[in-house]
Amino acid sequence: MSGLAWIQLRAIAVNVWRASARDRILLILWATALLFIFFSLVLAKMVVGSEEMALQTTGFWIMGIWGLISVLYLGSNIVRQEIYQKTIYFVLSRPVHRTTFLLGKFFGMIIVLASLFVILALCWLFILLSKGVPLNAGHFVTLAFIFGEWVLLASFSLFFAAFTSPLLHNFFLVGLGFLGHWSRDLYLFSQNAHSAIAKTLLSVIYHVLPNLDALNFRQAALYNEPIGAGLIMLAGGVLLAWMLTALVGANLIFSRRKLL
Repeated sequence: MSGLAWIQLRAIAVNVWRASARDRILLILWATALLFIFFSLVLAKMVVGSEEMALQTTGFWIMGIWGLISVLYLGSNIVRQEIYQKTIYFVLSRPVHRTTFLLGKFFGMIIVLASLFVILALCWLFILLSKGVPLNAGHFVTLAFIFGEWVLLASFSLFFAAFTSPLLHNFFLVGLGFLGHWSRDLYLFSQNAHSAIAKTLLSVIYHVLPNLDALNFRQAALYNEPIGAGLIMLAGGVLLAWMLTALVGANLIFSRRKLL
């Protein structure tokens, strides 16, 4: 990639960040996430069992869900809005390659998501430390892969946004988010299904969707279990492979889409 392309990519990414910083709905989403993080102190006292365990579980859950919600909101209109406002014609009529445009949007989303993630993670860690919850390496590995899942969802969001409407984009992304975490269950159902059609369908869904459960180390963090380097490398490989697949697919579709 040439120096000019890098400058263009950075400009597009920064523009995504600036637009998001002025977006009131997105700011409300962030404020709501922070409110839920601090409200977990109240929820933990209402749960039967260990308050420390409830605080950790609630924090992991909130960060996982709010990542999906943020990507849904950011990604559903990231390309569509440019087309609707006709700003994409102004950008692409200049010497800006479509791949550069798409990657700029992607990295802009990552900057926005990273800002939210850092705020949520720091607030959550502050709450855990204030309550005397002992932290272990598993907490930080888990946080890293929760953000990795956000990035993966962002790449698929861009893929769906390249050829679908915002409604279908949200439908596909929610389906991918939930079914990706039920990957092992889908495999078990496909093995135990009596119908050949159901068996084939579940098997196809299992192999087509990314295994998001491979990125889940929450149990290890909760029970201070060691996480092997092999598992971390496998999870990183799954994350990188699917992210690149989604981005390459998005680029292939967007490059052939008639816009101008």
